Amino acid sequence: MSHSPHPTTAQPPRATTRRRNAGNRAALAFCLCVGGGALTFLLLRDPALLAWSRAWPALVRPLGVMLLSLAAGLAAGLAIEGGGWAPMLARLASPVMRWGRLPEACGAAFTTAFLSAAAANSLLMEAYREGRITLREMRLGYLMGTGLPVFLLHLPTTFFIVTPLARGAGVTYLAINGLAALLRTVGVLVATRLTTMPHTAGEAPRTHHTPRTRTLRPFAERFRMRLTRLVLFTAPTYLLMYALHQGGVFDVLRNATAHWLTDGFLPVEAAGVLVFSVASEFSSGVAAAGALLAAGSLTTRETVLALIIGGIIATPLRAIRHQFPAHAGIFTPALGLSLLVQSQLLRIASVVVVTAAWLAFA
Repeated sequence: MSHSPHPTTAQPPRATTRRRNAGNRAALAFCLCVGGGALTFLLLRDPALLAWSRAWPALVRPLGVMLLSLAAGLAAGLAIEGGGWAPMLARLASPVMRWGRLPEACGAAFTTAFLSAAAANSLLMEAYREGRITLREMRLGYLMGTGLPVFLLHLPTTFFIVTPLARGAGVTYLAINGLAALLRTVGVLVATRLTTMPHTAGEAPRTHHTPRTRTLRPFAERFRMRLTRLVLFTAPTYLLMYALHQGGVFDVLRNATAHWLTDGFLPVEAAGVLVFSVASEFSSGVAAAGALLAAGSLTTRETVLALIIGGIIATPLRAIRHQFPAHAGIFTPALGLSLLVQSQLLRIASVVVVTAAWLAFA
């Protein structure tokens, strides 16, 4: 059973200022501690890791791209909220949200997730900060958005990588992941309906939106404050991930997992696909699968299974390395990590269920 939504009464200006200052101090302390620790680790391990020739392609440029994309998502989320477009987006998903007994803010975020995950997450966090949704509702809205919307958002790119290389096996692989994404979204929706009483479902109060020309200054101020906080959390977290990567932590985890699964669990050829999928980038595993499939060394069933298992192992590691810094900035480090772990566990469970059904009936 869900908790009632947070009260939406306005906070006194002094209380709001104190809370904001405390949050800024916490963000600055996090930046100094985590960033300083990561820099110390890199300097002790190898100062050359911070040389421009190595830091630019592996740290500075990708971090800059991430911050720009997060800033764009944050701006989109604040513009949707402040410009009065959130109710319009929420109406697109209102039948689904109403059936699942979720508030309007979750509907707006769900619709936005088909276009931008960062903007959708920003909408959820803004709604939670303003007390229009509870923490539970924010988690449920986030988990719904990481299902079918995110899969469809990345499908065009993934489709044109997988299908030319793995052909029929690639189509089956995408179909399994698509059904798993749909299962996650529907599963969260059904669970929400079963565990939420109708009279306790959070309903966002109707608010009066001032003309967009009059909300430009508040929008700029909110954007500046949120962007500062986002950078203070995201940049040191990304630096920490860079330090762990250079220290070989992720390589040890990937190799240990890959070797554990290749020890008699799969055919030798399928094990090769698995190693490439886990120890290298996603496209490398698909390319290896396509080559072995074309040579007749693997059947379609073995290829799909190897790609699925490789994805189950590799995706959480990639999520921690690449998505956690963004989540730490949009949410908070603790909350972002919690949401990321929950979404990955749900993803693994859904993929296992769909794969088991495919193996049983294929």
